[in-house]
Amino acid sequence: MKSQDPTTSKTFNKTALIAEGGGQRGIFTAGVLDAWLEHQYDPFDLFIGTSAGSQNLTSFLARQKGYAKRLIRGLSRHKQFFQLGRGLLGKSIVDLDWYFDKTTELNRALDFKTAKTSLGNRELLITATNSRDRKPYFLTPTGEGKQWRDLLKASSALPFLYKQGVRLTPWLDKPAANEASECRECTFTNDDFFLDGGLAAPLPVKEAYNRGARKIVVIRTVDASLPVQSAWVNKLRTFVCASGYCPKTIDYLLQHEQAYLDELKFIENPPEDVEIIQIFAESKLHSKLLGSTNSDLRNDYKLGIAAGNQYLIEQYQQTQTDQALYG
Repeated sequence: MKSQDPTTSKTFNKTALIAEGGGQRGIFTAGVLDAWLEHQYDPFDLFIGTSAGSQNLTSFLARQKGYAKRLIRGLSRHKQFFQLGRGLLGKSIVDLDWYFDKTTELNRALDFKTAKTSLGNRELLITATNSRDRKPYFLTPTGEGKQWRDLLKASSALPFLYKQGVRLTPWLDKPAANEASECRECTFTNDDFFLDGGLAAPLPVKEAYNRGARKIVVIRTVDASLPVQSAWVNKLRTFVCASGYCPKTIDYLLQHEQAYLDELKFIENPPEDVEIIQIFAESKLHSKLLGSTNSDLRNDYKLGIAAGNQYLIEQYQQTQTDQALYG
């Protein structure tokens, strides 16, 4: 089934929330979203998550405060999840199968039913990159648990660190895929595998705008003083080269860097009819893509809580100012 055209039935006054990826640095995003859950703040019409960002948005919609923090500090630091030495043996450095199998256990289960209910008629898009055409796809959960987990796994499947990607059929035979607005002629096949959404859509601000968002809030997992992902890319290159795939990564990394720079240009010079708000940590994040210490993760989660609360204060002050000016 051909996925729907995102330019149809569009409303041009949406408020969008974008959660950037970044591996374990997603614990900063977890802190921001937990602060908002504490105050029951959720005015968004459109959610777009990339990689770890898609997992954070899912737990936010599931209203599971503290869930993402617990998984990042627990599962993502477990030796079964990340072993650089496995790459030397031709195995996956990152074991996403084990990770997402763990999320089916009772004490780690994502509440997809609540997530679907709280989402309602709003839209959640999980980004993934088709390994065949290397185009961005924006995938919609149906609400069924296994399908939702598969989308999250695909969005987080770093190239060459986890097998060849995630096969999403038969899910894509259902109305679950919304291709990027600039990719309406893209097609998918039963043999397609999907990889980390950050490769083709690392910061999908333009996509949110094209889908009608005119206020776009972006939770960033890089430092405000250096809002690019060079460190992320260099770390990924190190991991992948350890697995013996170094030459094959160049095209992916170049594509990622170009897509990222294009989005930064859009943020720096946006259309006049859109407001873009970026949420950064107030000080340098300590955590890394992978291999962070528990102390680093605790620090960055606290920075996220502080940033989330500060955003709420600023939004309240802006509302008060607007009411005073316009009644």
